Amino acid sequence: MTIVIFLTSLAAEGTPRMALSLCEYWQAAGYRVVVAVLQAEPRDLAREFDALGVERVDLCFGDQGLARYFYLMLRTFRLARQTRARAVLSMPLGWHAVIAIASRLAGVRHVVAHVGNYPSNDETPAFRKFRLLVQMGRPFTYRLACCSRYVRDGAVAAFGVRKAETVVVYNGAPLEAISRRAAVARETRPAGNPFTIGMVATLQRHKDQPTLIRAIRNLLDQGIQARLWLVGEGARREEFDELISALSLDDAAMLLGSRNDVPEILGQLDVFALSTTPDEGLGIALIEAMAGGTPIIASDVPACQEVLDDGALGLLAAPGDPTAFANAIMAVHNDPAAATDRAHRAREKALAVFSDRAMAQSYAALLGIGGR
Repeated sequence: MTIVIFLTSLAAEGTPRMALSLCEYWQAAGYRVVVAVLQAEPRDLAREFDALGVERVDLCFGDQGLARYFYLMLRTFRLARQTRARAVLSMPLGWHAVIAIASRLAGVRHVVAHVGNYPSNDETPAFRKFRLLVQMGRPFTYRLACCSRYVRDGAVAAFGVRKAETVVVYNGAPLEAISRRAAVARETRPAGNPFTIGMVATLQRHKDQPTLIRAIRNLLDQGIQARLWLVGEGARREEFDELISALSLDDAAMLLGSRNDVPEILGQLDVFALSTTPDEGLGIALIEAMAGGTPIIASDVPACQEVLDDGALGLLAAPGDPTAFANAIMAVHNDPAAATDRAHRAREKALAVFSDRAMAQSYAALLGIGGR
């Protein structure tokens, strides 16, 4: 039985990592998994997919105007026929409509689309077009799999779909392995390091690294020897470099780029901070930090409230407020025992709720392959 997973790219963050976990579990269960990639770059995880022996099809999907819709439909139809796919999981939303139509015409039984961010619903022409695509895909899409209850509520409100057309499937990650690797790194951490804050996220508009950068300036001005590690790549890297230089933080704030040793980095942190916006859907990096046993601070937005049990498992700070983030970091710095207690309870929840196994089983059931 063949499952086809559609990805926008093989970037190191977000849904490609989820897809990597799904491939590993489903291949171990005896399924054939084919990954179809729309964009050639970035290819950060290509080696990891190849190591699993996953079949990969690069669609080389470019900016071809209206022709790209027909191109994607034709390529999807041919791929579904050639592989005799029984189920299709589309990680890109919007384009899933074209993928779903072509897949169903090719005889695929179940098509599911992943919803990873809260819809903006800003009534711009771009969003109206996006909503039209979702509406076009409704008759052909079995379910919209939303990564949190918050995102599910947003999808129902913004796209005009019925709640019965949606389901919550939490993002998952290989948390047991992450927990072990972070613990080993923590045990070998050199003494006397500066108080280290880290964030793992793409350098894109729906995240908010600038608030965290400014919070570090605040801490240094108070005499706290702190440093910031920002892991991830994206379109805003040059902007962040300029902000770091403007605030004279060249020795305290570092852009580490895409990394494959995130668990080891988590083990070196005193605080994992997720400074983000209300567009945040769940945050795989957040649940990885929970599994790593790292004290957490996050923006006080609905997705983080949901994951962190309204602040019981990690401190919440007002979004976009550098002073609030600096104060929250100071709270961890000044009361490490309480921070460690929250981190232990966060780890327990992450391993119980957000494992890759739970995610793979939930998606398998949606795709009609859960009986094997």
